Amino acid sequence: MLLGREPELLAIDQALAAARLGTSSRLLIRGEPGIGKTALLEHAVSQAASMRVLAARGVEFEADVPFAGLHELLHPTLVLLDRLPQRHAAALRSSLGLGPRIEADRLIIGAAALGLISAYAEDRPLLITVDDAQWLDRASSEAIGFAARRLFADPVSILIAIRDEEESPLLAAGLPELRLSGLDHASATALLERAAPGQVSSERADWMLNATGGNPLALLELGRESPHASTSPHDTLPIATSVERAYLRRADGLSESARRVLLVVAASGTPELRLVQAAAAALGLSPSDVEEAEAARGLVNQRSQRIEFVHPLARAAIYHSASPADRRAAHKALANVMSGADDVDRRAWHLAAAASGWDADAATALEGAAQRARESTGYAAAASAWTESARLTEPPELRAARLFNAAQNAWLGGRAEEAVDLLGTARRLAEGLELRVDIDNLRGHIAMRRGSVLEGYRMMVGAADAIEPVDRLQAIRILADASLSAFGAGHPSDMLSAARQALDLVRPDDPPEFAVFAHVAYGALAILAGHESDGPNHLHESVGLLELVPVASADPLVLLCAGLVGLFLREAEAGRDLLDRALDQAREHAPTAALPAVLFMLGRDAAATDRWELARAHYDESARVARETTQFTFFAGSTAGLAWLDALEGRADECRAHAAEALELAERYGMGFYKAWSMIALGQLELGLGRPDAALDQLMSCEAFLAEISINDPDLSP
Repeated sequence: MLLGREPELLAIDQALAAARLGTSSRLLIRGEPGIGKTALLEHAVSQAASMRVLAARGVEFEADVPFAGLHELLHPTLVLLDRLPQRHAAALRSSLGLGPRIEADRLIIGAAALGLISAYAEDRPLLITVDDAQWLDRASSEAIGFAARRLFADPVSILIAIRDEEESPLLAAGLPELRLSGLDHASATALLERAAPGQVSSERADWMLNATGGNPLALLELGRESPHASTSPHDTLPIATSVERAYLRRADGLSESARRVLLVVAASGTPELRLVQAAAAALGLSPSDVEEAEAARGLVNQRSQRIEFVHPLARAAIYHSASPADRRAAHKALANVMSGADDVDRRAWHLAAAASGWDADAATALEGAAQRARESTGYAAAASAWTESARLTEPPELRAARLFNAAQNAWLGGRAEEAVDLLGTARRLAEGLELRVDIDNLRGHIAMRRGSVLEGYRMMVGAADAIEPVDRLQAIRILADASLSAFGAGHPSDMLSAARQALDLVRPDDPPEFAVFAHVAYGALAILAGHESDGPNHLHESVGLLELVPVASADPLVLLCAGLVGLFLREAEAGRDLLDRALDQAREHAPTAALPAVLFMLGRDAAATDRWELARAHYDESARVARETTQFTFFAGSTAGLAWLDALEGRADECRAHAAEALELAERYGMGFYKAWSMIALGQLELGLGRPDAALDQLMSCEAFLAEISINDPDLSP
C-alpha cells in the first residue's frame, strides 16, 4: 500500500472503473523525480485484473529514435493491423519500420494508433501506461496524444507519467492532470520507519522531511543511508543530486571492472543483457565482471535476459560519475557490437556519443539515420540527427547543408524556433548560391507564417531574384509561395508584382505544377484586389493544369493551390473535385508545418457548406497546431473562423472572445483579411441578437477597413 497517496489512488481506481464500464479515461501524472509516478502506474497495473495492458517507457537515449516509444506500446496489437483502413495501416507500418517508407501526415499515424487501440479494447477493457514520457520521441508522443484526446466511448484508461520541468507534446494535449506533491509528516515518518526500522530519530526524520520536501524516493534512499547522513543545512542538495549520491554509494564496494560494466548498461539505453555482454567483452571485461555488475543490489534488477537500473536516477548517477573518456569508450564499444539492421540508427547515435571532435564516419551514419527518419515522417528525430551530424562535420559548406536539412525538418515537425536558429547558423557558413537561396527562402517562408509578412515576403523575393539566372523553376516556386503567403495581409495589388513576375517566367514546356503555382498566386491576389474577371480567369486556367499534376503529389504548395482553387470555384464541379482531391492528399501526406493551412481550408469549406460542427472541429485543430508551431497567421485565421461560426450559432460570449483574440492577433501580425473576418463575425452576431444599429456600425467599420487595406473582393465585402 502506498503511504499518503489515498486521493491519488482513488483517482487511479476511478479511471480503471470508468474503463470497465465502457468509458474512456485519461490522466497525466506529473511530479518531480522520485515523487511516486512510477509507483502509481505499478499500482494501476496491479489493479487491472482481467483488463488488457499496454505499456511503454521513455528511454533518454532513444528520445531521438522516431516512433521507438509507439512501437513498444503497440507491439502486442500489431496482429490487428489488417483491420485498419489501408492507408492507416500503410502509414503505421512505415513509421514502425514494418513496411515500405512513406511520408504520411501525423494525423494519419495518430488515427492509425487510435484504431489499433480501439480494436485491441474490443474484447476486454484496456489499461495503457506510459512512464517517463518526457523521454519519448516526439513522433510517438504526438501519436499517443492524438489518440488519447479522441478516446471517449472506448473501454480504455490511459495513464501517462511525466517529470516536472520537462518538455513534451503530451503537455499540450489537454489531458486531465494529477499533480503529485511530497508526503505529509505522518506518511513520511511511516515511510522512514519502513525503510530503516528504529534507526531514524524524530529529529533526523524532521530534517529529512524538510530537506526532501517529502519526496518518497529521497526519503527511502536517505533513510537507508541514515547512519552516514549529515544534518547540516549546508549539505542540503536538490532531490535528484541527493538521491544520485545515495545510489553512487551503493557502487562503492564494486570492482572498477564491474563499475565499467554498469557504465555500459547506463550508456546502452536498452535492457538487453546480450548487448551489454558483447560490449563489455569488446572493452576487455570478463564474464565475471558482468556477473558482479548484475548482482549490484539496489542499483540494477536482472531477470531473464534483461538488466535494468532500479530508477533513472540510478542510471544517471553511474553515467555522470564516469569520466568523459570512459563514457566515450562505452559508446564506442556499443556501436562496434551493434550489427543488426534494427540497430542501425541507435548505432549512429552511439558513434556520435563516442566522438571527441570532427568525425566523418559518425556524421555520415547520423545523416543516414536522419534520412530514414524523414522518410517515415519522424521530422523531429530527423532534425536532431542532422543537427548532431552537422556538429561532427568539419567542411563548412557540408556542415551548412546539414544544418539546413535539420532546419527544414525542424520546421516540418512544428519546431519553428529551432528551425530559425539552425538557419541562422547555416547562413553564416554557407558560401554556395543554391544553398544560400534555399536558406533564405525557408527563412522567409517561416517568417511569413509567424507574422513577419512583409519581411518574409521581401526575403523570398530576394531569394527568387538571386536564383532566377540559375534555376528559373525554383524562382517561380519561391515567387508564388511568397505571393500566396501574403494572401491575408491586405494591399493585394502591392503583392501582385511577385505573382506577375512568376507568370512571366513560365514556359509552355514547364512541368504543370509550376504554371499552377503562378496562375493560382496571381488569380487569388487579383480577386482580392478586385480586378474583375482577371483573377477568376487565371484560376480557371489552373484547373486543367492541376489535372496534369500527378495525383499522388504531396507537395504542400500543390495542395495549397488546389485547395484555394477549390474554395474559390466551389460552385463549379471542377472546383469541388479539386478541393476533395487536395484535402484527401493533405490528410494522407501533409507534414505538421502544412497542417494549419490544410485544416483551415477544411474548416472554411465545411463552414461554407453548412457543416458547422465539422467546421468547428477543423478550425479548433488548425488553431491548436498553429499555436504549437508558432504559425500565428493561420492561428489568427482559424480563430476568426471560430468567431464566424459562433455568430452563426448565436454563441455570444464565445463569439466576442474569439473575435477579440483574432483581432489582436491580426493586428499584431498584419493579417488584415482575418481582422475583417472578425469584424464581420461581430456584425453578424449583433444582427442575430436583434440589434441592427450595432450590426451596421460593425459592418460599416469593416467596409472602411477593407478600403484602407485595398481589398476589393465582393465576396468579402459586408
